[in-house]
Order: sequence, then structure tokens, then C-alpha cells
Amino acid sequence: MQQESNLTALAPEGAALKSPFGRKYDAVIHCATGIPWFTFEPNLSPNGKVIDITPGPTALLTSALKKLTFSKKKLVPLLMNAKAENLDYLVKLVKEGKLRTVIDSKYPLSKAEEAWAKSIEGHATGKIIVEP
Repeated sequence: MQQESNLTALAPEGAALKSPFGRKYDAVIHCATGIPWFTFEPNLSPNGKVIDITPGPTALLTSALKKLTFSKKKLVPLLMNAKAENLDYLVKLVKEGKLRTVIDSKYPLSKAEEAWAKSIEGHATGKIIVEP
């Protein structure tokens, strides 16, 4: 696999995100709502996949159409079911200080491209936050 990336920057309506280094990705973890498939497709390798962890009806339909048309590029909706006991356990760990989120850096939305570049370099030691 070439590189995984967490794309959190929003592109203007109808625009595609651009890889700062012109790279194509085998896998992209899509973790935001309201960003359509075509935004990611130009950045995928010929057999690339977008794993959507917040799929809506459009993502499910797009995934089905990609399968029906035998497309090598795939949208993979990841459907999860949170169980109360698991969430309670995670809350307990957070309250006890045994689980915490490590934040590497924060960027304003105007510098989202820099944040993305940092994330694909693979040198971040925690989450990279893009704020409005």
C-alpha cells in the first residue's frame, strides 16, 4: 500500500481535493460527512479504495454502483454498531486518564492543504486538527 491519508479538508462544491505531491493513494479513510465520492476519485490509484466511516444513503448507492459496473476503484462503506458497554468502558478509561487523544498539531481551515501535506508525510505523532 502506498499511503493512507485522513482527508478532512472540504473542497468547494464540485471540486476535487488535490494531492500536494501528485501522489495516488491505495486507500483513503473518509471520516467526514457531506463530501461526495468524486472528490476523492482523482487521487486514487487504479485499484484504490475509499473507506467511508460515516456512510450515508448516497455512499451506499455509490458503493453498489461501483460493484455493478465492476469498477476497480471502490467506495467501501464501513457500518459500525456501538454497544453501550463498550462505550461505557471507553468513558471510564478517559475519566481515569488511561485513554487520551494525542494531538500533533492544529491548523486553521485556510491552511488545510498544509495539514494534509503533514498527514501524508507520515511524521505526525497524533491527530492533525483542521479548525474553522
